[in-house]
Amino acid sequence: MDYKNILKLVSENIYSGMFIVDKNGIVQFYNQSANDLAGLNVENAIGKHMLEIFPKLTEETSTIMRALSTGESLKNYAQNYYNYKGKLVSILSTTLPFYENGEIAGAIEIFSDVDQYKNINQNKHNKKLDSNFLEVANYTVDDIIGSSKCIKDIKAKILKIANSKSPVLVYGDTGTGKELIVQSIHNASYRREKPFIAQNCAAIPATLLESILFGTTLGSFTGAKDSKGLIEAADGGTLFLDEINSMDIMLQAKLLRVLQDGQIRRIGESKTRNVDVRIITALNQDPYKAIKDGKIRSDLFYRLNVINFYILPLKDRREDLRELSRYFLDEFNRELNKNITGFSDEVIDFFYKYDWPGNVRELRHSIEHAVNITEKNLITKSDLPKYVGVNSFGERQNLDNKSENETDHLTPKTIEEPLTIIMDRFEKKIISDALMQNDYNISKTSRRLEIPRQTLYYKMDKLGIKVDKKLD
Repeated sequence: MDYKNILKLVSENIYSGMFIVDKNGIVQFYNQSANDLAGLNVENAIGKHMLEIFPKLTEETSTIMRALSTGESLKNYAQNYYNYKGKLVSILSTTLPFYENGEIAGAIEIFSDVDQYKNINQNKHNKKLDSNFLEVANYTVDDIIGSSKCIKDIKAKILKIANSKSPVLVYGDTGTGKELIVQSIHNASYRREKPFIAQNCAAIPATLLESILFGTTLGSFTGAKDSKGLIEAADGGTLFLDEINSMDIMLQAKLLRVLQDGQIRRIGESKTRNVDVRIITALNQDPYKAIKDGKIRSDLFYRLNVINFYILPLKDRREDLRELSRYFLDEFNRELNKNITGFSDEVIDFFYKYDWPGNVRELRHSIEHAVNITEKNLITKSDLPKYVGVNSFGERQNLDNKSENETDHLTPKTIEEPLTIIMDRFEKKIISDALMQNDYNISKTSRRLEIPRQTLYYKMDKLGIKVDKKLD
């Protein structure tokens, strides 16, 4: 069967655009619908790098480059970008990496023009227009996996605050599951039947983000038309702004007024419009550092931080590893029609020793990779991606040759006590000693241990560390 001709036939008869790139991001296949969106000739795209075709994108904001570097599958991902001709395009895309001999060999992206669907739906039912902005909020509290105190506290807090109108700030390292919490809040609230809209502030140029959020009025600038923004489209529901620390400072001031007054004004418009939107924001760094670095206005932060969620990195809640690993294994067994029964002892040992810089997302992708390529009933170390265990400097984390003292708290020699109890006892001693050495000053202690202040407070509460002296 000639699969190349079948691919060509399908791609030429669908309205969705399609890219296929090699592992370096070089275009190998590109259909006419993609050509219409990107503003290129098909012949000119083959052999070009994706970032050459979309010059406003970067390694971090390009979904294809992200899939190639992390092995992540991105499904129904809403994004806005300037194409090769400088035209603003809004698309909904699905990006999937593919493998050869266990290595990422390239990626395929299929995407559709949101505005195209908008025009079609407008004639059918005006009320459906807003749905073009929507992201589906699929996750609920039940999808938050883990039995650690951190996870139990987060789930309980979500149910307590879900129906509040107050803004929420979620922060934690990349890959910890911030959007999972955000969607769970929306789905636990009375807003669950209303729009859920998500926008990554880092993925949009500062000059464009304002019009996307607030909308435009006919004639307000060249090419502008009457168009509602994301805030207005989310009326009655939830607007999630990810990486809020990437938003322009001047635009932050305008967002602050929305939070205070519950009103917006489209660009070029004199009248104000009332909106009922719950705004949830997220960032992947300590918010106090973001304020100090000038990334977030302090007045906006305190308005956003009415309710906050801090998600510990996976290395600080290793007790969730076994449950997460089993969950992801079951998920990919179903998705890939496999029947892998578990993990080898070597893999379990590795999981508990590894620091997981990519957090839960890295664990999930590692298991997805392993399920794809293994031919055995158990996942072994050789089935894991080669990049797992390598830090950002390209150095492999040395886990096998650690001294016994370094790993005793992770892999105890006896089974007289649960692993979590042994780990907690060891951690409690380290933190108690560090507090004493730094005169019980939280700031100094957190810097000495190289963990955020919020993590230190959390661990002290979890481990029952109480001090009589002033903490800061």
